[in-house]
Amino acid sequence: MLEYLGCVLLVHSIVAAPFSVEVQSNSSSVNNLLKRPKREFSTDDVHIIDDCIAVTSKQGHFFYKAIHPAADICGLYFITDPEEKIEIQTEYIDVSCRSGGVISVVDGWELNGEYFPSVEDHHLPLEDRIVSTCSEKGSTHYTGRRRFISSQNAALVQFHVPHQGESFSIRVQYIPNPTPCNILVEGTSETYTLTNHGRHWNCSVTTLFPAEIKIQSINVGTVPSRRLHDFEVETGVMHKCDKRRFKDYLQIGGSNGLDSSGLTIADTICGYKNEIESYQSLIGCGTSTVRLVSSGRFFNTALVGIRPADLDSLPFSDVICE
Repeated sequence: MLEYLGCVLLVHSIVAAPFSVEVQSNSSSVNNLLKRPKREFSTDDVHIIDDCIAVTSKQGHFFYKAIHPAADICGLYFITDPEEKIEIQTEYIDVSCRSGGVISVVDGWELNGEYFPSVEDHHLPLEDRIVSTCSEKGSTHYTGRRRFISSQNAALVQFHVPHQGESFSIRVQYIPNPTPCNILVEGTSETYTLTNHGRHWNCSVTTLFPAEIKIQSINVGTVPSRRLHDFEVETGVMHKCDKRRFKDYLQIGGSNGLDSSGLTIADTICGYKNEIESYQSLIGCGTSTVRLVSSGRFFNTALVGIRPADLDSLPFSDVICE
């Protein structure tokens, strides 16, 4: 969801074809995406943006000023806890539209032309997830505020500031998300609840590393969304549910990019089992994903354990992405 505060005529807003942050797969910037940043809780701290590509869990005021002409498209990637959304307010923009400068806020992450959440797994079309802003001629020192709220625990500010001396500032804080659906995780060993909340939503838990995935419990495709409190009978775990033409199932797999719609699948499961002791998948891909596909007819939920894979075990992965 994108929300706006205020109206200033001198600021040009664009909802257009997205641009992309390009990162080489062997660069240090990709490695930075795999590391959990230190979480900061103060919303009053001031942070200077020094790097073209950075990942942060900090809150507060972020300021950027171009110290030399630049042709690169840069990205400031925000990530927080699964039960939170990200609120971004523009505070100051001195980035000329006429020179090709632009500040874009993305609902999710974009990298090398791929998005998290994927187009198929987000309730908004892509054009509604990206809003871009720049300053018209003569509108320097714009101080009007606009507010953007992400749909999940990941958001991105892309910026292209080609002229030396141009600058912008934003304010970021994290707010509760009562119905998390898509979750981007950072690398710690944790357990996540994946649920569609009884709606026609595809939801996912995605990591940016090869992962060992354990499904600890599952209730997918068994409890009608309007009869959540009925008596439930365990069916056990069924496999290859998509091949059986079930409309609700859990996909476990991996890919080389952020887009989870084209996973290399290790397994597709459904059914109801409250405690699963032995189900485990090893995903030997740069991105590992558990994706809940839901028709809206059922209240689906799964308890998913994720931890980074042991490098020695990667040759024995259930799937390996080339």
